[in-house]
Amino acid sequence: MQKPKDNSLDPALIKHAKRLLGGLMVLLPVAYAGNVHRLLEMSIYDVQLLVLVLILSLSAGFLIMAERARNSWLEAANLVCAAVIFCVGFYVALFYPSISMEAPYLPDWLIATSAVLFIALMLNLPASAGIGILSVVLIFLVYGLFGHLVPGELQSRQTTPSELVVYLAIDANGMLGTALKVAVIIVIPFLLFGQLLARCGAADFFNDIALAGMGRFRGGPAKVAVTASGLFGSISGSAVGNVVGTGVVTIPMMKRAGFNPAYAGSVEAVASTGGQLVPPVMGAAAFIMADFIGVDYSTVMMAALPSALLYYLAIFINVDFYAAKRNIRAVEASQIPSCWHSLRQGWHFLIPFVVLFYTLFALNMRPERAAVLAALTLLAVSLIFGYRDRRIALGDIWSVVASAGAAASGLVIVCAAAGLIIGVLNLSGLAFNLTLHIINASGENVFLLALITALISIVLGMGMPTVGVYILLATLVAPALVEVGIPVISAHLFVFYFGLLSMVTPPVALASFAAANIAGAGAGAWSTSIAAMRLAWPAYVVPFLFLFAPSLILEGSPMQVTWALGSAIMGIYMVTAGIVGYMGRMVGAWFRFLLIIGGFLLLIPTDLFSGGFYTDIVGLAVFGFCVICSAFIRTKTIDIPRI
Repeated sequence: MQKPKDNSLDPALIKHAKRLLGGLMVLLPVAYAGNVHRLLEMSIYDVQLLVLVLILSLSAGFLIMAERARNSWLEAANLVCAAVIFCVGFYVALFYPSISMEAPYLPDWLIATSAVLFIALMLNLPASAGIGILSVVLIFLVYGLFGHLVPGELQSRQTTPSELVVYLAIDANGMLGTALKVAVIIVIPFLLFGQLLARCGAADFFNDIALAGMGRFRGGPAKVAVTASGLFGSISGSAVGNVVGTGVVTIPMMKRAGFNPAYAGSVEAVASTGGQLVPPVMGAAAFIMADFIGVDYSTVMMAALPSALLYYLAIFINVDFYAAKRNIRAVEASQIPSCWHSLRQGWHFLIPFVVLFYTLFALNMRPERAAVLAALTLLAVSLIFGYRDRRIALGDIWSVVASAGAAASGLVIVCAAAGLIIGVLNLSGLAFNLTLHIINASGENVFLLALITALISIVLGMGMPTVGVYILLATLVAPALVEVGIPVISAHLFVFYFGLLSMVTPPVALASFAAANIAGAGAGAWSTSIAAMRLAWPAYVVPFLFLFAPSLILEGSPMQVTWALGSAIMGIYMVTAGIVGYMGRMVGAWFRFLLIIGGFLLLIPTDLFSGGFYTDIVGLAVFGFCVICSAFIRTKTIDIPRI
């Protein structure tokens, strides 16, 4: 048993300090988005805000470590670190314009100041983001210091430790760069919006609507889970958070209906992960993507829409066939709420989304300001209207803001760490060399390059939050695809997809493991993760399709887009039927093989090669043959093991 700490600080005091830091971490970006500084006639640079939010995150991180300390000495050391980083960071934020002018001359006081910021970030990384990203950062830092000793084309120019630490800590191309800027200015207001939705009962509302809409169909509980997780996952911004938030309700419901634990966990994991592919918010990654590639947010949203629809359609088809094969019925009528009653009680939750859409698309407003207006609208209507006899009170507002700060803290630290990697890439020239070597490794074969890129994306994405994953991949991997002629938006969506799939892909499948934990001892983490991969198989295929078929990101004529979507839907239907072993009735092994072959023929993009159109024709012929066989021929059925 752990011994109590002697002479330790009052835990309540540390808790209040954390909440204060978390609240300020949210209020500062929200005030900045609302132009409060201009109303007060204050001149504030973006980077000054970034420094302030970063030191609040780092200070909160040290307070958390102080809470977890096993003895009073370690607790005191963390408290001192929190105080030091706060004071040093506040000084940097206050005098940043003059400090940045001194940076090229590397004065001793600036080296020491930069070292404090840098070390504080490194000390916070293991607890906030895990050992994985810390290891990646350390590898790049070693390269930044000793890259000039590397033989061959990967050799970089020599950099002194003082030059490296000042560049990474102070320069706007280091940890105070684009990654942190987007996280602080754009993502945090959306996190506040998501926290407000959760506190106001919107998660219950979405779950009730999903239950009312899908509960009456066969396999209803799983379809409810898919719908609810997709609706809420777009806002939550965290696959694991979405699993925990909705899975505690949906996974037990699926198990009671007859779904085995591993499959129930996999459905929730895959649906929750896919929520971040769903417009309009896409877990805030869409806004970062738009900023990175220099296009309007609406362009990213429309490009992502078809693939998101294919992703969820595949899950629904799989769930429907699985339920039909195992005779899993609908949700009991007594447990299904009235759709009209749910809408009558929760209609006000739709108003903030109307405000969000209108300000983003009709008024072309900045995303962060649109998020703030949507959050204020949600707060106003939720103070007036409740849901299930729950109504947010004025006294709850600070708690929501502090919770949003706690959720943002880890993200801010991860994005600052991504800035370190980007800084080393810029300073050493490795960004260009890495792109060149990835292309050379593929022999300039676009498909092989895409395969290598997908594997790198999954590996780099393991254990990292979605936004951090995308920022890292957009910097390291996406340029290689763009270099060989892949459209920019296709390349960035490709790496985003595969980075996100690390959430359900072993060995570090965080969403699958979280779902397995909720599902109980019968669902081992690995079995749940393998089931999730089988369920999400189209997500491993569709990104390759929109690399070679621009029609799947709505580029091309209406006829091309319609044909591409139609053939993809038909292909996904056939392959899923083959995997599950059901198409109107249980089917035998040869029938399943035929369905899978025909489905993949339909999935091949027509513009991949000159005869691509004929693969669709053959695939359609196979589908017609299978339909006829299913209707008029009694095939010998071969059951397959339960997923």
